[in-house]
Amino acid sequence: MESGTVNLLQMLEDRVRELCYQEKWDEAVHAAETAVRKAREAGEADPSIVGELALSLEVKGDLLRQIGQLDQSLMDYAEALDLLQGRGEPFSEQIARINASMAVICDEQGNAEGAKQHYQDAIAIFEEMDPPSDLDVADLRNNLAFVFEAEGDFDQAETLLLKALEITHDLLGKDSEETASICNNLGILYQKTQHFERAKEMHRMSLNARELLHGENHPDTGQSHANLAVALSESRKLEEAKEHFEQAILIFEKNLEEVPEDYETVALNYAQFLKASGDEKGALRVAKRSSKKLKKLLNG
Repeated sequence: MESGTVNLLQMLEDRVRELCYQEKWDEAVHAAETAVRKAREAGEADPSIVGELALSLEVKGDLLRQIGQLDQSLMDYAEALDLLQGRGEPFSEQIARINASMAVICDEQGNAEGAKQHYQDAIAIFEEMDPPSDLDVADLRNNLAFVFEAEGDFDQAETLLLKALEITHDLLGKDSEETASICNNLGILYQKTQHFERAKEMHRMSLNARELLHGENHPDTGQSHANLAVALSESRKLEEAKEHFEQAILIFEKNLEEVPEDYETVALNYAQFLKASGDEKGALRVAKRSSKKLKKLLNG
Protein backbone atom coordinates (compact mmCIF):
# COMPACT_ATOMS: atom_id res chain seq x y z
CA MET A 1 0.00 0.00 0.00
CA GLU A 2 1.36 3.37 -0.94
CA SER A 3 2.33 5.68 1.91
CA GLY A 4 -0.14 8.32 0.71
CA THR A 5 -3.02 5.88 1.04
CA VAL A 6 -1.85 4.85 4.51
CA ASN A 7 -1.68 8.48 5.59
CA LEU A 8 -5.14 9.18 4.20
CA LEU A 9 -6.64 6.24 6.10
CA GLN A 10 -4.93 7.29 9.30
CA MET A 11 -6.27 10.81 8.83
CA LEU A 12 -9.80 9.48 8.27
CA GLU A 13 -9.61 7.26 11.36
CA ASP A 14 -8.32 10.16 13.46
CA ARG A 15 -11.14 12.27 12.03
CA VAL A 16 -13.73 9.70 13.14
CA ARG A 17 -12.36 9.73 16.69
CA GLU A 18 -12.34 13.53 16.80
CA LEU A 19 -15.94 13.74 15.54
CA CYS A 20 -17.00 11.19 18.15
CA TYR A 21 -15.38 13.32 20.83
CA GLN A 22 -17.37 16.29 19.50
CA GLU A 23 -20.54 14.12 19.37
CA LYS A 24 -21.02 14.90 15.67
CA TRP A 25 -22.37 11.43 15.02
CA ASP A 26 -23.63 11.75 11.43
CA GLU A 27 -20.33 13.22 10.28
CA ALA A 28 -18.46 10.53 12.19
CA VAL A 29 -20.43 7.76 10.50
CA HIS A 30 -19.75 9.28 7.08
CA ALA A 31 -16.01 9.54 7.83
CA ALA A 32 -15.94 5.94 9.11
CA GLU A 33 -17.70 4.62 6.01
CA THR A 34 -15.26 6.57 3.84
CA ALA A 35 -12.30 5.08 5.70
CA VAL A 36 -13.65 1.53 5.19
CA ARG A 37 -14.34 2.19 1.50
CA LYS A 38 -10.84 3.58 0.92
CA ALA A 39 -9.30 0.63 2.76
CA ARG A 40 -11.28 -1.83 0.62
CA GLU A 41 -10.08 -0.11 -2.55
CA ALA A 42 -6.48 -0.27 -1.33
CA GLY A 43 -6.94 -3.95 -0.45
CA GLU A 44 -8.16 -4.72 -3.95
CA ALA A 45 -4.89 -3.33 -5.28
CA ASP A 46 -2.85 -5.31 -2.74
CA PRO A 47 -4.86 -8.22 -1.19
CA SER A 48 -1.98 -9.21 1.10
CA ILE A 49 -2.48 -6.05 3.16
CA VAL A 50 -5.39 -6.41 5.57
CA GLY A 51 -4.32 -4.43 8.60
CA GLU A 52 -5.68 -1.06 7.50
CA LEU A 53 -9.06 -2.49 6.45
CA ALA A 54 -9.36 -4.38 9.72
CA LEU A 55 -8.51 -1.25 11.68
CA SER A 56 -10.99 0.83 9.72
CA LEU A 57 -13.69 -1.76 10.40
CA GLU A 58 -12.81 -1.73 14.08
CA VAL A 59 -13.00 2.07 14.24
CA LYS A 60 -16.39 1.96 12.50
CA GLY A 61 -17.55 -0.82 14.82
CA ASP A 62 -16.53 1.22 17.85
CA LEU A 63 -18.50 4.20 16.55
CA LEU A 64 -21.64 2.18 15.78
CA ARG A 65 -21.49 0.54 19.20
CA GLN A 66 -21.27 3.97 20.78
CA ILE A 67 -24.42 5.20 19.00
CA GLY A 68 -26.37 2.01 19.65
CA GLN A 69 -26.25 0.33 16.21
CA LEU A 70 -25.16 -2.92 17.81
CA ASP A 71 -26.01 -5.43 15.07
CA GLN A 72 -24.09 -3.52 12.41
CA SER A 73 -21.25 -3.00 14.86
CA LEU A 74 -21.03 -6.76 15.41
CA MET A 75 -20.92 -7.31 11.64
CA ASP A 76 -18.00 -4.90 11.24
CA TYR A 77 -16.12 -6.46 14.15
CA ALA A 78 -16.74 -9.97 12.78
CA GLU A 79 -15.42 -9.00 9.35
CA ALA A 80 -12.32 -7.50 10.95
CA LEU A 81 -11.74 -10.71 12.92
CA ASP A 82 -12.12 -12.83 9.78
CA LEU A 83 -9.48 -10.70 8.07
CA LEU A 84 -7.01 -11.05 10.96
CA GLN A 85 -7.44 -14.67 12.00
CA GLY A 86 -4.34 -16.79 11.47
CA ARG A 87 -2.12 -13.83 10.69
CA GLY A 88 0.03 -14.18 13.76
CA GLU A 89 1.41 -12.16 16.62
CA PRO A 90 1.48 -8.71 14.98
CA PHE A 91 -2.32 -8.64 15.14
CA SER A 92 -2.81 -10.41 18.49
CA GLU A 93 -3.62 -7.28 20.47
CA GLN A 94 -6.14 -6.08 17.90
CA ILE A 95 -7.84 -9.50 17.76
CA ALA A 96 -8.12 -9.54 21.55
CA ARG A 97 -9.45 -5.98 21.57
CA ILE A 98 -12.12 -6.77 18.98
CA ASN A 99 -13.17 -9.90 20.86
CA ALA A 100 -13.55 -7.81 24.01
CA SER A 101 -15.74 -5.28 22.16
CA MET A 102 -17.90 -8.06 20.73
CA ALA A 103 -18.26 -9.56 24.21
CA VAL A 104 -19.64 -6.27 25.55
CA ILE A 105 -22.24 -6.12 22.78
CA CYS A 106 -23.27 -9.76 23.25
CA ASP A 107 -23.66 -9.08 26.96
CA GLU A 108 -25.81 -5.99 26.29
CA GLN A 109 -27.99 -8.03 23.91
CA GLY A 110 -28.50 -10.81 26.46
CA ASN A 111 -26.36 -13.30 24.53
CA ALA A 112 -24.54 -14.79 27.52
CA GLU A 113 -22.90 -17.61 25.57
CA GLY A 114 -21.56 -15.23 22.95
CA ALA A 115 -20.31 -12.87 25.65
CA LYS A 116 -18.53 -15.66 27.50
CA GLN A 117 -16.88 -16.98 24.35
CA HIS A 118 -15.58 -13.60 23.22
CA TYR A 119 -14.41 -12.64 26.73
CA GLN A 120 -12.59 -15.96 27.07
CA ASP A 121 -10.98 -15.61 23.65
CA ALA A 122 -9.80 -12.08 24.48
CA ILE A 123 -8.45 -13.16 27.88
CA ALA A 124 -6.54 -16.09 26.36
CA ILE A 125 -4.88 -13.87 23.75
CA PHE A 126 -3.94 -11.14 26.25
CA GLU A 127 -2.47 -13.80 28.55
CA GLU A 128 -0.39 -15.30 25.73
CA MET A 129 1.12 -12.00 24.61
CA ASP A 130 4.78 -11.35 25.40
CA PRO A 131 4.66 -9.72 27.85
CA PRO A 132 1.10 -10.58 28.91
CA SER A 133 -1.35 -7.68 29.04
CA ASP A 134 -2.25 -8.40 32.64
CA LEU A 135 -4.36 -5.33 33.36
CA ASP A 136 -6.52 -6.05 30.33
CA VAL A 137 -6.86 -9.61 31.64
CA ALA A 138 -7.97 -8.31 35.03
CA ASP A 139 -10.54 -5.96 33.48
CA LEU A 140 -11.99 -8.68 31.24
CA ARG A 141 -12.08 -11.24 34.06
CA ASN A 142 -14.04 -8.71 36.09
CA ASN A 143 -16.52 -8.23 33.23
CA LEU A 144 -16.83 -11.96 32.59
CA ALA A 145 -17.55 -12.52 36.27
CA PHE A 146 -20.73 -10.44 35.93
CA VAL A 147 -21.96 -12.77 33.15
CA PHE A 148 -21.47 -15.86 35.30
CA GLU A 149 -22.94 -14.11 38.34
CA ALA A 150 -26.07 -13.23 36.37
CA GLU A 151 -26.44 -16.92 35.50
CA GLY A 152 -26.09 -17.91 39.17
CA ASP A 153 -22.66 -19.49 38.72
CA PHE A 154 -21.21 -17.78 41.79
CA ASP A 155 -18.20 -20.10 42.11
CA GLN A 156 -16.96 -19.24 38.63
CA ALA A 157 -17.65 -15.55 39.22
CA GLU A 158 -15.66 -15.66 42.46
CA THR A 159 -12.73 -17.40 40.76
CA LEU A 160 -12.61 -14.75 38.04
CA LEU A 161 -12.84 -11.84 40.48
CA LEU A 162 -10.20 -13.26 42.82
CA LYS A 163 -7.75 -13.63 39.92
CA ALA A 164 -8.54 -10.09 38.77
CA LEU A 165 -7.98 -8.84 42.32
CA GLU A 166 -4.64 -10.64 42.53
CA ILE A 167 -3.48 -8.96 39.33
CA THR A 168 -4.50 -5.41 40.24
CA HIS A 169 -3.24 -5.79 43.81
CA ASP A 170 0.16 -6.99 42.61
CA LEU A 171 0.57 -4.48 39.76
CA LEU A 172 -1.25 -1.40 41.05
CA GLY A 173 -1.40 -1.85 44.81
CA LYS A 174 -4.18 -2.22 47.34
CA ASP A 175 -5.26 1.43 47.08
CA SER A 176 -5.76 1.67 43.31
CA GLU A 177 -9.14 2.44 41.76
CA GLU A 178 -9.11 -0.88 39.93
CA THR A 179 -8.43 -2.84 43.13
CA ALA A 180 -11.12 -0.90 45.00
CA SER A 181 -13.68 -1.62 42.27
CA ILE A 182 -12.96 -5.35 42.23
CA CYS A 183 -13.10 -5.49 46.03
CA ASN A 184 -16.50 -3.82 45.81
CA ASN A 185 -17.70 -6.37 43.25
CA LEU A 186 -16.45 -9.26 45.36
CA GLY A 187 -18.18 -7.81 48.40
CA ILE A 188 -21.50 -7.69 46.55
CA LEU A 189 -21.00 -11.26 45.32
CA TYR A 190 -20.29 -12.48 48.85
CA GLN A 191 -23.43 -10.74 50.10
CA LYS A 192 -25.47 -12.62 47.52
CA THR A 193 -23.98 -15.91 48.68
CA GLN A 194 -24.41 -14.96 52.36
CA HIS A 195 -20.70 -14.95 53.13
CA PHE A 196 -21.06 -11.81 55.18
CA GLU A 197 -17.65 -11.84 56.87
CA ARG A 198 -15.95 -11.97 53.49
CA ALA A 199 -18.31 -9.29 52.21
CA LYS A 200 -17.40 -6.98 55.08
CA GLU A 201 -13.69 -7.53 54.47
CA MET A 202 -13.99 -6.67 50.78
CA HIS A 203 -16.13 -3.58 51.39
CA ARG A 204 -13.73 -2.32 54.07
CA MET A 205 -10.83 -2.70 51.65
CA SER A 206 -12.79 -0.84 48.96
CA LEU A 207 -13.77 1.91 51.40
CA ASN A 208 -10.22 2.43 52.64
CA ALA A 209 -8.89 2.69 49.10
CA ARG A 210 -11.62 5.06 47.93
CA GLU A 211 -11.14 7.37 50.91
CA LEU A 212 -7.46 7.63 50.04
CA LEU A 213 -8.13 8.05 46.32
CA HIS A 214 -11.12 10.37 46.34
CA GLY A 215 -11.53 11.72 49.85
CA GLU A 216 -14.33 11.30 52.36
CA ASN A 217 -17.10 12.98 50.36
CA HIS A 218 -16.87 11.32 46.95
CA PRO A 219 -19.85 9.29 45.63
CA ASP A 220 -17.67 6.18 45.27
CA THR A 221 -16.74 6.50 48.94
CA GLY A 222 -20.43 6.82 49.71
CA GLN A 223 -21.15 3.68 47.73
CA SER A 224 -18.63 1.73 49.80
CA HIS A 225 -20.13 3.06 53.04
CA ALA A 226 -23.57 1.97 51.84
CA ASN A 227 -22.43 -1.50 50.79
CA LEU A 228 -20.54 -2.02 54.02
CA ALA A 229 -23.62 -0.91 55.97
CA VAL A 230 -25.74 -3.58 54.26
CA ALA A 231 -23.15 -6.29 54.97
CA LEU A 232 -22.92 -5.22 58.60
CA SER A 233 -26.69 -5.19 59.01
CA GLU A 234 -26.96 -8.68 57.60
CA SER A 235 -24.44 -9.93 60.15
CA ARG A 236 -26.32 -8.07 62.95
CA LYS A 237 -23.65 -5.44 63.58
CA LEU A 238 -26.42 -2.90 63.93
CA GLU A 239 -24.72 0.11 65.51
CA GLU A 240 -21.81 -0.03 63.12
CA ALA A 241 -24.19 -0.52 60.18
CA LYS A 242 -26.12 2.58 61.25
CA GLU A 243 -22.93 4.65 61.32
CA HIS A 244 -22.07 3.67 57.75
CA PHE A 245 -25.63 4.27 56.53
CA GLU A 246 -25.43 7.77 58.01
CA GLN A 247 -22.10 8.41 56.30
CA ALA A 248 -23.46 7.20 52.98
CA ILE A 249 -26.57 9.39 53.27
CA LEU A 250 -24.51 12.49 54.06
CA ILE A 251 -22.10 11.89 51.20
CA PHE A 252 -24.86 11.32 48.64
CA GLU A 253 -26.69 14.43 49.82
CA LYS A 254 -23.56 16.45 49.14
CA ASN A 255 -23.49 15.01 45.61
CA LEU A 256 -27.23 14.79 45.05
CA GLU A 257 -27.30 16.24 41.54
CA GLU A 258 -24.75 13.63 40.45
CA VAL A 259 -26.20 10.54 42.13
CA PRO A 260 -29.95 10.99 42.82
CA GLU A 261 -30.78 7.34 42.12
CA ASP A 262 -28.03 6.07 44.42
CA TYR A 263 -29.25 8.42 47.13
CA GLU A 264 -32.82 7.20 46.75
CA THR A 265 -31.72 3.56 46.97
CA VAL A 266 -29.54 4.09 50.04
CA ALA A 267 -32.25 6.13 51.78
CA LEU A 268 -34.75 3.32 51.14
CA ASN A 269 -32.32 0.70 52.45
CA TYR A 270 -31.57 2.79 55.53
CA ALA A 271 -35.26 3.36 56.27
CA GLN A 272 -35.92 -0.37 55.94
CA PHE A 273 -32.97 -1.10 58.22
CA LEU A 274 -34.26 1.32 60.87
CA LYS A 275 -37.76 -0.12 60.66
CA ALA A 276 -36.46 -3.67 61.02
CA SER A 277 -34.42 -2.51 64.02
CA GLY A 278 -37.58 -1.20 65.72
CA ASP A 279 -36.91 2.49 65.04
CA GLU A 280 -40.15 3.40 63.26
CA LYS A 281 -39.73 7.13 63.87
CA GLY A 282 -36.20 7.09 62.51
CA ALA A 283 -37.33 5.20 59.40
CA LEU A 284 -40.10 7.72 58.77
CA ARG A 285 -37.69 10.63 59.29
CA VAL A 286 -35.24 9.23 56.72
CA ALA A 287 -38.03 8.58 54.21
CA LYS A 288 -39.44 12.11 54.56
CA ARG A 289 -36.02 13.72 54.40
CA SER A 290 -35.00 11.87 51.23
CA SER A 291 -38.37 12.49 49.58
CA LYS A 292 -38.11 16.21 50.30
CA LYS A 293 -34.59 16.51 48.93
CA LEU A 294 -35.36 14.52 45.77
CA LYS A 295 -38.51 16.53 45.14
CA LYS A 296 -36.58 19.76 45.54
CA LEU A 297 -33.96 18.52 43.10
CA LEU A 298 -36.61 17.50 40.57
CA ASN A 299 -38.35 20.88 40.79
CA GLY A 300 -35.08 22.75 40.39
